[in-house]
Amino acid sequence: MKKLTILLLLVLSVSSIALAQRLLPQDSARFISIVTEGTFNNFPDNLIGESFEAFFEMPRWKYSKEGTENIVEFSGNYLDENGEAATVKMRFLVKEEDSTFIMNYWEINGVPQDNSNQFAFLEKIFLPERADVAISVVKEGYFYDYPDKIIGESFSTYFSDGSWDYFVTADNQDVVEYIGFLYEEDETIETVFQFTVNLDERTFEIAYLGIDDVSQDDEAIDTLLASILDSKITEVKNSYFDVYYNWMTLGEAFDGFFYEPHWDFFVSTDDLNIVEFYGTFDLGGIPAEVYAQFEVYEDGTFDLYYWEIDEQYETINAFYLLLELIYY
Repeated sequence: MKKLTILLLLVLSVSSIALAQRLLPQDSARFISIVTEGTFNNFPDNLIGESFEAFFEMPRWKYSKEGTENIVEFSGNYLDENGEAATVKMRFLVKEEDSTFIMNYWEINGVPQDNSNQFAFLEKIFLPERADVAISVVKEGYFYDYPDKIIGESFSTYFSDGSWDYFVTADNQDVVEYIGFLYEEDETIETVFQFTVNLDERTFEIAYLGIDDVSQDDEAIDTLLASILDSKITEVKNSYFDVYYNWMTLGEAFDGFFYEPHWDFFVSTDDLNIVEFYGTFDLGGIPAEVYAQFEVYEDGTFDLYYWEIDEQYETINAFYLLLELIYY
């Protein structure tokens, strides 16, 4: 009987130690900070912790471990669209190895919510201004004919020096305006899109397209959208040249590194789809001009076809050295 009592106490002690290890304060703080100091993909400029603190009353964070899963829970109070007090609870599944997380469950006043409604709810927190919401509807949206092409990303790739704005018309229509520029040789082309936005339904349509202050018809709109969203240049610029350089697209990397970057497209005499790039960079204090050609295949993938520095042909190995210089 005495031995049994000792064994029972030992089991209880081990269980207590395991529980204590699971709920160490430093563990709680570490996992909670992964979420509070992180951002949602759609709102990369707003830290979750700061935004939740500003929006909710009595915000509370709690960490727990369920099996092998690390769970961070949030609860807070706010006023809903009817001015009534409401309580929201969210659960984040946190991956310690890469400090990432997903919100895999949320509820309002104890009622589970559909994940498809997450974005609209988070907009209230991260984009409290009507203008920000309207611009987000367009930038994060897509056209029905191009469902896999996000408008904001595609416009940013195609145009230079782009800007987004918002205004309300005399008849109270919400309008989002985009202005972008194309630089072709010595010519600058200004393009203006205006979208009317239905904030309740989160839909929009093009109300106006102007090119150098000249209004364009529907056919011109369709042609330009095809150039922006279905162009070989866009496919190359929005892709990665190699898995080892996957933290910036080729367009982001080249446009950020080279002076006066220029992209163009042509079909060769061998019926090859070629995207070409021109740009200048500082090579040991001396300006060096790069010219590159990428062959684009029907499935949207591409390979380096040819490249040179100062009109001297370079090898594929030298191109990887250039990528090292650009990315690192």
